[in-house]
Amino acid sequence: MNSKLDHQKPRLVFFQWDHQPNANAASYLLLHMQQQVKCLATHFDVVVINRDCDYAEICDRYEPDLTLFESGYRSHGSRRIKITNTNTHMAVPKLGLHNADAWCDRRAGFLSDMEQWGIETYFAIATMAPEYMPAVRENLFVWPNFIDPEIYRDYGQQKVIPVTLTGQAYGLYPWRQTVFPMIRDRYPCLVSPQHAYESKLAAQLLSGEAYARALNASFVVPTCGTMGGEVVRKHFEIPGSKACLVTERTAAVEAAGFVDMENCVFVDGRNVVERLDYLFAHPHETSRITAAGYSLIHSRHTLSHRPQIYQWFLLNKGLQFGEKIIQSGPFGDLSKVRRISKQESVHIVGKASDRVLLKQGDLLLQQGRVEEAKQCYLSCLDYVSYLPEAKFRLAICALQEGDTDRAYDLLVDLVKVTIVEYGALDPDPVEWAYFLLALICRGQFERARRLQDFYPSLSHGEFRRAQLVIAQLARSADGVVPKRHGRDRKSIHQLPDRTDAEWLAWFADTLERCRQPDLANVLRHAALGERVGEKLTLPQFEPDAGWRLRVYSGIDGLMIKLRLNGLRPSVPPLPEFRYLWNVARGLVPHSQKAPLRRIRMALSKLSVSGGN
Repeated sequence: MNSKLDHQKPRLVFFQWDHQPNANAASYLLLHMQQQVKCLATHFDVVVINRDCDYAEICDRYEPDLTLFESGYRSHGSRRIKITNTNTHMAVPKLGLHNADAWCDRRAGFLSDMEQWGIETYFAIATMAPEYMPAVRENLFVWPNFIDPEIYRDYGQQKVIPVTLTGQAYGLYPWRQTVFPMIRDRYPCLVSPQHAYESKLAAQLLSGEAYARALNASFVVPTCGTMGGEVVRKHFEIPGSKACLVTERTAAVEAAGFVDMENCVFVDGRNVVERLDYLFAHPHETSRITAAGYSLIHSRHTLSHRPQIYQWFLLNKGLQFGEKIIQSGPFGDLSKVRRISKQESVHIVGKASDRVLLKQGDLLLQQGRVEEAKQCYLSCLDYVSYLPEAKFRLAICALQEGDTDRAYDLLVDLVKVTIVEYGALDPDPVEWAYFLLALICRGQFERARRLQDFYPSLSHGEFRRAQLVIAQLARSADGVVPKRHGRDRKSIHQLPDRTDAEWLAWFADTLERCRQPDLANVLRHAALGERVGEKLTLPQFEPDAGWRLRVYSGIDGLMIKLRLNGLRPSVPPLPEFRYLWNVARGLVPHSQKAPLRRIRMALSKLSVSGGN
């Protein structure tokens, strides 16, 4: 056992994903992960655990003062580690780290991880994360991006590159889509290829010192913070390498200390040429702005200027009853205040393009203008093709239009991202609730009733309403009303504020549109507090898939009966979620990939169309 007497810093055990070098991944991603550890090491004695492990055993071995769990990462070749026995060593404070974009579709997986690991306080690298996860914003702090000054510095390179264009410029980056072509067509530029993170060519991109030297040799370098108005690493890397930052004006960028024509240059599609012409015509002015930007970064945005996790550790140690911890801003310090003071953390209230469109679509949907609402939600997907909030709302629109197959497919995809692709133990509770409701709208009530208890610890207001629907219909079919207890799980989705009666009336109308008039009638009576005397005959299985569902349900039931819960996958026993494939994966060691592939091919014969 390691003694804690041989070090002065508090010990932090960092449960980090397995970010090992990958031939198909961009090398700068691995560098980012290494720099995060280096930043933590400025205040902590850091022990990195990046393998499957037993939390109790790790705590016994290293005796940490604090543990930090990375979660919610969108792989790019890295492996999410498995951690067991996290309900031990309760005296050791635990923090979650959302190491991903604010809009990432792994947010539901992050919230599931936090619930499973018993973590109630989180840090995020994205300044806009509180706006994208409002359900946890009170306990969510920002540990923002930074630079390593040993890499991003002034190398004394001669300014031989007028403009360097680096970074991707697809739909997520509307500013770059507008500005980059205008610059490229007018000025000599060094243009970096736009390889995706997972591309085999991504490893060829400049990174580390080579990238910093290219920036240092550049006169001006433009970048932006995506449609979300985020502060990305490039905002710090460019001026930190003593190049003139040309960027979009956003609330987050201004919160970082950037001021137009003082330490950066704000441009848009209307004035970019005019402003760059000015910079090239006035090199001394540009040098002044560049020097001021360099000073800003090296005085406020290096890894030594990110003490927020350490501050939380110190404040939490002395936290008294009636006190809480708040943050003065996304780049600010943490402090302790009385709860009675009503002071809250200061979060950025930006104008993220997808959030604006979602709000517009929600207003249109409430007014019954479904087609117009759909266009708003589809426009969100032009920015982020996998945005879960937009996909979820499109599923609601599909139900409103009676297109049950479309709604079902969208909801299946959402749940699959969390429990299959990410590997969380349970899905977002709202997505799961509406998946069950979509089954009912398709006339598959019995399937919904069987699945409602598949995640016994899952609880949420919308999920309880889905159970209420099932209970009301089950009463009419001599069913049993289920009971559920537990604390509500957090969701990434926000829904209109309705009473239960209003919601039941809304869903009854939805059932009517989905050609389920008998079920709609039951709910309308329920909303009025009435009972329906006539017993309903509810369909049990789709005729063309009944045998498959019986096989899947039978295997799942057998595993429960044999108490093989450790091998039982966390995906529903349906072909859409590759249930048999996940059963096989649990039986085969991780290293035996070839046999696993053969099993997968064999099981694919049992899958229905779209099941993979």
